[in-house]
Amino acid sequence: MNFSGLTQAIDLEPWWRFGAALLIGALIGLEREFKQQQSEVADFAGLRTFSLISLLGAIAGYLARDVGIWPPIAAFVGVMLLAIASHIASLFRRRKSERRPGTTTEVASFISFLLGWMVMADTRGGQVAVGLAVVIAVLLALKPMFSRIIEKMSKEDLYTILQFGILAAVILPLLPNQGYGPGGILNPFRIWLFLVFISGIGFIGYVLMKWIGPEKGVGITGILGGLASSTAATVGFAGQSRQEPRLSDMLALGILLASAVMFPRQIVLALVVFPPLVRLIAIPLGLMLVAALVAALWLWRRHRRKEEDETQGVQIENPLKLRTALTFAVIYAIVLIAANYAQQHLGSAGVYLISFIAGITDVNAITLTISDLARNATIPAQVAALGILISGITNTASKGVIAYSLGSPELRKHIVPAFGLIVVVGIAASLLLLL
Repeated sequence: MNFSGLTQAIDLEPWWRFGAALLIGALIGLEREFKQQQSEVADFAGLRTFSLISLLGAIAGYLARDVGIWPPIAAFVGVMLLAIASHIASLFRRRKSERRPGTTTEVASFISFLLGWMVMADTRGGQVAVGLAVVIAVLLALKPMFSRIIEKMSKEDLYTILQFGILAAVILPLLPNQGYGPGGILNPFRIWLFLVFISGIGFIGYVLMKWIGPEKGVGITGILGGLASSTAATVGFAGQSRQEPRLSDMLALGILLASAVMFPRQIVLALVVFPPLVRLIAIPLGLMLVAALVAALWLWRRHRRKEEDETQGVQIENPLKLRTALTFAVIYAIVLIAANYAQQHLGSAGVYLISFIAGITDVNAITLTISDLARNATIPAQVAALGILISGITNTASKGVIAYSLGSPELRKHIVPAFGLIVVVGIAASLLLLL
């Protein structure tokens, strides 16, 4: 929206900016005051004070247009001194046995002042300030969720998060964004970018599992476990079925849901790399997803009276291990070279062969590889689409074999027909794509 043209037409300048500053402060102050009422502990500022602080920043920015930078600086120093004095006073008021008050509200007040100042800068500054206010309010409101996640973190989790930061923010920008090797097929920047993307998807699922917890139900655990690693979830559930045969039906449900997540994940990967592929693979993968969900629904309806706290023994490891990330990068580069070589020397059959072999262990690398080759017009889009479907079918069958090998006899009764249905649907949909 063009705020400048609108305000000039109805002559609301600069009043709309003062109003925006008040709303920014009120948004942050609303969250702070709500927290105070919930905890029944008074804090430095609430809705009204935050609104006034943000308005003060806007007034200081308005005065700076005529008299220079000193009014904003003086006002900001005043807000800082007020917040510091209030914090020190709260330390003396509270007994030693009570928890020391934090400084979140004080820091938020500084930010509110600066956001009010930003509103006066220009239209772009006002838009950015409003967006930042929303983000800050959300971060403040989600503190309990973050606290629960951190409580469940291990030292290894912290190290792997820091490793991911190095992978994404330090190494990635330093890599050359150009092709190397035969035909320039290897681009270090793109390979590392895909590595960061896949690791991020897996880590989101892992964090959600840490937050929600396996005890919330086998269904949620299966879905989130599939987001982190459907193969790891399959191994975990199948192994537990050996120890707890009576839970085999519910554990089979978890395996099915974890496997079902793979199909939309393939669509997302293709969408990110080469969107035109989605129209070719969406229906076949969607049908496989429907088949998996139908089988899962059948199991759930048949055994819905089971307790939902039966997956506490299932552990899914943090997917952000540096060794795992580097292994993926190496596998991706190997698959990329192999697929390109197969296409040049074996034609479409070579791509299908590589898709079959790679799909036995993982679909991420081959999906990204084939999508990238199609994006560069190295292989036809239809060949790429069929290769992606082959990898999905192969991986589904592979997880079925894993579940059959590691699982209890009771688990096999449910897994074999369910995975058989998914594979048959996938093969039929792939044949339709060829016609």
